[in-house]
Amino acid sequence: VSWDMSADGQPSSEAALLITVSDPEKHGTSITAAFVDYKLSTVTQLSRYAAKEFFVRRRYRDFVWLRDRLCHAFPGCVVPPLPTVDSPLKDDRFSPNFIERRQAGLQLFLRRVAGHERLRESSDLQTFLEAKVWELQTVKNATGSSWLGALFDGTQESLKSVQSLMAHKVPDEEAIERVRAFAANYATIASASASKQHAAVRTQADMASDLRQLAPALDMLSQSETELSLPLTHMAAALDRVKELHLARVQAEHVCGLSALLAFNTGMATALNEVLANRDAALLQYQKAAAALDASTKERQRWQEAEHSGAPSPRSGVLGKLDELMYDPQKGSKVEVRVKEADAELSAAKERWEAISTSIHTEVDRFHRQTNADFSRGLREHVLEQLEFEQAQQREWEQLLDIVERVETVPGTAASFRPSSS
Repeated sequence: VSWDMSADGQPSSEAALLITVSDPEKHGTSITAAFVDYKLSTVTQLSRYAAKEFFVRRRYRDFVWLRDRLCHAFPGCVVPPLPTVDSPLKDDRFSPNFIERRQAGLQLFLRRVAGHERLRESSDLQTFLEAKVWELQTVKNATGSSWLGALFDGTQESLKSVQSLMAHKVPDEEAIERVRAFAANYATIASASASKQHAAVRTQADMASDLRQLAPALDMLSQSETELSLPLTHMAAALDRVKELHLARVQAEHVCGLSALLAFNTGMATALNEVLANRDAALLQYQKAAAALDASTKERQRWQEAEHSGAPSPRSGVLGKLDELMYDPQKGSKVEVRVKEADAELSAAKERWEAISTSIHTEVDRFHRQTNADFSRGLREHVLEQLEFEQAQQREWEQLLDIVERVETVPGTAASFRPSSS
């Protein structure tokens, strides 16, 4: 992806961790069981890795697992999105064009992860890059849910659930409120822009489809009008080449063009909103932990007051027997344990919430710098590619013009073809 650079003009993946996605391979023949995996080649200077150069093979679902783990391990970080299926080209998931688009998206995802100073320290990323297939599957099977997973799983439904729970929370600080307003508005605008560009590219794909049908029709017409056979044949061939130009342009749009940039930017905007939802979830957990500590503290206070007031006179009969059954000599120590556990959970919840709140400002700054850098390069590349596309079309029409201008017509007679003077 030509616009995939850091804000200072350097490749987004740091020299300390370079990851390349290549050599896609299809496995299996069944529609349901077949899959494609990719070669991931890593070059690193980080000492925690067992080797400086190595490779593994991974399939798309492994990338999904990695992103999920990064989102849970780093709830305050904007985790880059994975590629989505959004091309107007009607090809299946095993076609070369589809695989090329997915490979480019996976490459971009890993480069941005490797270029993030916190995400690239992830132990899950190291496992993803180093582990054998069976070792990775063992880790995936053993992966449990985190505190965040109980409240938020990254889906739109869970996002709405958290937002509903937070509807009556204390207002955020002004800076966070500005971020929240920006993220919500930007996500809407980015999605609309991507949708409009998608429609424009779809129109181009439809044009290619129309040209695919027009070229053979003209070829058949050339067989009926023998005097025009040569120019019509040339025109059919030219239209077929123009069709290929359109198809190549559509494919390039979704591999590294403006469509790819807008789709990725929309995913980043969604990821930014996920971080804000994570902060809301952490605050909710913090509030629940505070309420639990308050309840445990009050329980301890009631027990201490009862102990200080002395034991009541023993009751006789059935009530006395019930009192004996209900008496717990360990109640005091159990209450103390609950208070300590609630206090520890409150401290952990407070630390999580504050960590996310602090990192949001850094992540938003990174988001702005990277977005500006991406669009600065991406828009320029888009203009240059459009110029090249138009020039290629113009060359086809100019060559065709040289052919059709040699067609001579005399009023009342059939057309004839005048050979080139050269």
